[in-house]
Formats: sequence, C-alpha cells, structure tokens
Amino acid sequence: MIFRPTLWATVATAIVLAVLLGLGTWQLDRLVWKQQVLEMRAQRIIAPALALADIGGDAEPGIYEYRPIRLTGRFDGSRSLKLISRTRAGRVGYHVVTPLAADGGVTVMVDRGWVPVEGKVDVVAAPPGLVSVEGYVRAFETPGPFTPDNNPETGDWFYFDRAEMAAAAGLDTVAPFYVQQAPGAAPPGLYPAGGVPNIALRNPHLQYALTWYALAVALLVIYVVFHTRRRVGEDE
Repeated sequence: MIFRPTLWATVATAIVLAVLLGLGTWQLDRLVWKQQVLEMRAQRIIAPALALADIGGDAEPGIYEYRPIRLTGRFDGSRSLKLISRTRAGRVGYHVVTPLAADGGVTVMVDRGWVPVEGKVDVVAAPPGLVSVEGYVRAFETPGPFTPDNNPETGDWFYFDRAEMAAAAGLDTVAPFYVQQAPGAAPPGLYPAGGVPNIALRNPHLQYALTWYALAVALLVIYVVFHTRRRVGEDE
C-alpha cells in the first residue's frame, strides 16, 4: 500500500477539517458558558431575599434576575393584564399581571401566577390594602422571531414588555424588572398559582461538539483511504 495525497484534495480537506475542529471547540466553549449560567441561576434562586431598596429603580435587571425579593405595597387590580398562551404541565392558561404600588414610590408589575382556561376555576382577586409580596426578580422579555405582537387594544399580551404594559395600565413608569410571585399566595386549589422560575436551559453543546469532532475524524479516514493505493503487483 502506498499513500499518495493530491494537492487540491489535501487543501480542501485541510480547510474543511479546520472548520469542523473549530466548530467542535466553539461548542465546548459554549458548554462551559452554559454551565456557568446554570450554576449562577441555581445560586441566585436560593439566595436571601432582596428588598426593593437593595435593587434601586434604575438597576440592570440581569444583575438580580432570579433572586428572591420581598415587596410591600398596594395592588391595583383594576389595571390587571392577562398574559395569554402560557402552559403549565401541558395545560393551557394565562398569567395575571397586576401593578403593585410599592413602598418608595416605585410601581412594580407583578406576575401573580397562572390560571387554566379550561374547566371552572376560582380566581382570587388582588388583595386590597397593604400587602407583602414574595417572589423572584425577572427581566422583561425579548420576543422571539415567532412570538406574536402584543395587542393592547384587544388585551392580547404574548410577552412581558415594560413600555407597552405601563402604557396600557395608564402608568407613567414601572420598575425595569417585574416580579414573579412565589407559590402560596392563593389558597390551595385557587388561582392565580404562583411559581418558581424555571432556571433550566437546553444544553446540547457536548453532543454538538462530539458530532463535529466525529465528522472531522470521518473526513480524515476518507481522505487517507481515498489517497491510499495498492502497489503494482501487490497481492489482492
């Protein structure tokens, strides 16, 4: 057997091989980054609860997202909004979002929880008077390419938008984050049902990296086999 590589096949293989190895390494970098994000979220969600004064009115919400928070203020149930097309455990429903005039003069949008659309359910109104709200700091959402536009005129809200929600509720301004209310605010069997944020992230980067590296190995094998010829007179 003799190995006789050709110029152009070698150049093309080297380029494609570099691309495949680069993609595999990039996926490994993404894997490390994703693991760091997951660890950060896991640490934040069990951290001590913040007060509104700990965050400040102009803080970047990403710095505190998923941290527990405890607020005191008054709900304005007349300005509640419904965030539709939200599922839980395979059931379709909506979330009730109500402004809370918190101590310190800051209005915070509070996601009071999920309500199913099918069946007869009892929905508890926002409690009157001074209340204490326990929940989690959440950043307002950036819609994906397939997320429908919000329609304030019809009350169809598909994602959390700070400016649009504030305008629809007749508020001059709201905090740069919203609060996802923790479970237990409504009595058992009643709604809205609060929840703990889902801190999980899809993390297939190791599989992707192995796929790119496997393709690189396969390319090398094909390259070697293609350029290996039997010697003249060599036994079959």
